[in-house]
Amino acid sequence: MKVIDNIKNITHHISKKKLIISIIIIVIIAGIFTMRIINNKKDTKVKNNITTVKTVKPSINSISTYVEYSCQIKPIKQVDVSAKMAGKITSLNVDVGSKVSSGQVLFTLDSSELKAQVDQQQAALDSANANLGKTKGAAVDQPMIQAEQTLQSAAVSYNDAQDYYNKMQSLYSAGAVSEQDLQTATTKYKTAEVAYNGAKNNFNVISNEVGPESIQAAQAQVAQSEAAVESAKVQLSNATVTAPISGTISVVNAKQGEMTPTAASALTIIDTSTLDAEVNVSDKVMSKLKSEDKIKIEIGVLKDKNITGTIYSIGPAADSKTQTYIVKIKVDNSSGELKPGMFTKVELPDEKVDNVITVPVEAVKIENGVSYIYKVSNGKVKKVSVETGLSNDKYVEVKSNNIYETDNIITEGQLFLNDNQKVKMVN
Repeated sequence: MKVIDNIKNITHHISKKKLIISIIIIVIIAGIFTMRIINNKKDTKVKNNITTVKTVKPSINSISTYVEYSCQIKPIKQVDVSAKMAGKITSLNVDVGSKVSSGQVLFTLDSSELKAQVDQQQAALDSANANLGKTKGAAVDQPMIQAEQTLQSAAVSYNDAQDYYNKMQSLYSAGAVSEQDLQTATTKYKTAEVAYNGAKNNFNVISNEVGPESIQAAQAQVAQSEAAVESAKVQLSNATVTAPISGTISVVNAKQGEMTPTAASALTIIDTSTLDAEVNVSDKVMSKLKSEDKIKIEIGVLKDKNITGTIYSIGPAADSKTQTYIVKIKVDNSSGELKPGMFTKVELPDEKVDNVITVPVEAVKIENGVSYIYKVSNGKVKKVSVETGLSNDKYVEVKSNNIYETDNIITEGQLFLNDNQKVKMVN
């Protein structure tokens, strides 16, 4: 029995040691496995700490800068229309906003007196032609009576016109009538004078014996009468006012039934097919401009529209007060989208450099007044101080000799990077 009990005790003791050893082995294996997991996590964390950056390579470019000027666009062609004579407006055919073509009738004046003058001068011409025919044929039938009647009629018209002219001259001196009224009276007076002198010459011809001198006098009378008719017709045509250019009526000062305005033009026509942007520039800017240069135009209410103008005039001399030069830029408006008076910005060239190393504007960071560029070299960040030159809204000129076309320049997040930090590049 003792032997059996000893065997059991030995067996129990051995089993207990095996169990302890097994537990120890399991603990060691679990520890090793745990350490591997921890190490793997550390490795993953280290890998995840490598920052990804966007990079570009420097490029050889030309950089231009511009100076902005503000102005209002206006029509290049603007014409004030006035009647050539005073008179009552009998018809007004347009209003503000009306589209008109060159030669179109805008308004007319009362022409009843002018038509009568044309008829009168035509009658005198007919008489002169008839007299010339009789003189050449040496057949003078009742010449004295006809010549005397014509002379008397012309004398009456002449005296009336003279009285009217004297009256208007007095009123004009007193400031009671306009210069146009005086000019109308003057024309009427001179026309009547021509008719009277013609009739008088005709009477003198008839009074003399018919001969070569009489024929010459009759021919002269015809010529004078023809001139008087043409003068009267010109005055009649002035009663019809037409458009000198095609365009749009922008101002109307005339009213139907009233006299033509004397203090201002009757109408204003603007041609909006081509507009004008006018700016005053310094001699520095002016020296870089030439006629036919294409200029970028930005209209305030049409910012998304690309508009280009063309320089058509550069002032030959500076303004004595401002010491600036006037530059005029024409802008095509055949579409009618632009309106006179719109505010616009004009971009004129200022400085330019060619064939220089450039980087995007966002690649340059300024710290304490010093410009820096961050580049990637052998997978690590390298912070480099640089000297910059000309820049615009896209690129910066880099003058330093430590930046090359083969470099990888970081364009985003530079301020959160450290020198020699490992990074991964993405172009």
